[in-house]
Amino acid sequence: MTKQAHYTPMARQLFGQYLDSAIDLDTLIGRLREMELQLMADEDVDDEEEVESSKRLWFRFFAGDDMKTSITEIEQDLSDPSHPNAKILLRGIAFGLETDELEVHYS
Repeated sequence: MTKQAHYTPMARQLFGQYLDSAIDLDTLIGRLREMELQLMADEDVDDEEEVESSKRLWFRFFAGDDMKTSITEIEQDLSDPSHPNAKILLRGIAFGLETDELEVHYS
């Protein structure tokens, strides 16, 4: 299973801090990448190089969200706050936090 329930509270906290302007986009992305690296390190597989190149951390912000939003997509979408994609993503994050439906996945 790809769901990483252990990392969900950390992601919830990071996204909440970002929405509250307590951290900036660079800090958010850096900490999400740290989570991804930790998941890579935690994974117990024989061929680590293949896993590192193919598996990634992604997020499902709310029930029915089938976008599988990656860290790179978050960084791209939020880098221009006036772009419609940024507004849509921010609404999805806020809704996911409000309804407690945010999920962290790794696959």
